[in-house]
Amino acid sequence: MMRPLAAFLGLLALLSPAAAEVRGVVLDAPSPIAPFVLEAHDGSPFTQDDLAGHWSLVFLGYTHCPDVCPFTLANLAAVRSEMSQLMRPESLPQIVFLAVDPARDRPLLAAYVEHFDIAFTGVTGAREGIDGFTTSLDGFYRLEKKGPDDDAYAVTHSAAVSLINPAGEIVAKLSPPFAPFETANYINRVMRTGQAD
Repeated sequence: MMRPLAAFLGLLALLSPAAAEVRGVVLDAPSPIAPFVLEAHDGSPFTQDDLAGHWSLVFLGYTHCPDVCPFTLANLAAVRSEMSQLMRPESLPQIVFLAVDPARDRPLLAAYVEHFDIAFTGVTGAREGIDGFTTSLDGFYRLEKKGPDDDAYAVTHSAAVSLINPAGEIVAKLSPPFAPFETANYINRVMRTGQAD
C-alpha cells in the first residue's frame, strides 16, 4: 500500500507545470489583419476595426463541430476566467469565434457562443469576408461536402488560437490543449511584455 506522502508526491508530479506546458509561439514580427467585412452574432457589422483598441483571441471553426470547437471554446472560457484574476475586466481580451460554415452557422451562432460565455462574439458572413479573415489568421478550412444535397458534412479546419494586439496585429499563436491557469499566465505575459517568458 502506498504511503500518503508518496501518493501526494506522485500526484504533484502528474500536475507539474511540465504536464501543462503551453503550446504557444510569439511571432518574430506582428502580422497585420487585412480589411474584411463580417457580421457578429447580434447582427451588427464586424470588421478589422473591431479588433482595434483592445486585445483579442480569435479561433475559427463551425457550430456543428463535434469535438475541437466546443473543447476549445470551453477552454477559452476557463482561460478568460483565470485571466480575470490577473487583470481588470476592461483589460480582458475579447474572444472571437469565426464561424466558417455560414449556411448552417448563422441561425445557431448567437446561442452557440453564448453557451460558452455571454462575453464571446461569434462572427460569420459572406465567403469573401470569411476567406479574407482566415487568410490573415494564417488559418485554413475546407467544407467536406460529398455532394450538393449533403447536409451532414464535416468541416476540416485549423485549431490554433491567434492573439491579436490593440493595433490589430497577430502577435502570438496558441495550440490546444489549453490548461487554463498556465495559458492565462502565458497570455498575460505576452500582453504585458511581448514575450512568453
